Amino acid sequence: MANFIPREPFLEFLRAHGEVALRVAEALSGIYYAIYREVRYLGLSGSVEEKLACFLLDFAAGRASDHAQTRATLTLTHEEIAEMIGSSRETVTRLFADFKRKDLVQLHGSTLVITDKTGLRKLLAA
Repeated sequence: MANFIPREPFLEFLRAHGEVALRVAEALSGIYYAIYREVRYLGLSGSVEEKLACFLLDFAAGRASDHAQTRATLTLTHEEIAEMIGSSRETVTRLFADFKRKDLVQLHGSTLVITDKTGLRKLLAA
């Protein structure tokens, strides 16, 4: 069940409670950024290869890096990744195998290791 608050009382509440206003702004920013990423994956990338490379770079952004490698725990299935980038599970699985063959990424269980960020970035410019 959802309840709605009229606009003016809500804005007055935010003006009176700065901490709440900050949290609302953070939540809206998170939603905006998630939508931006979805549009970028679905609309601005040309090929599925480019979309997957973009997804992996975004996913690994801000994760721990040691030298040229970035590690992140990838809890999403190939099916879920495919849905996020507008593709099929089979294509995502094939591209992961291709990326591994090109030594761009490695998968160790649920640990994703990006071994060549530059190589992934080159796929975005292709």
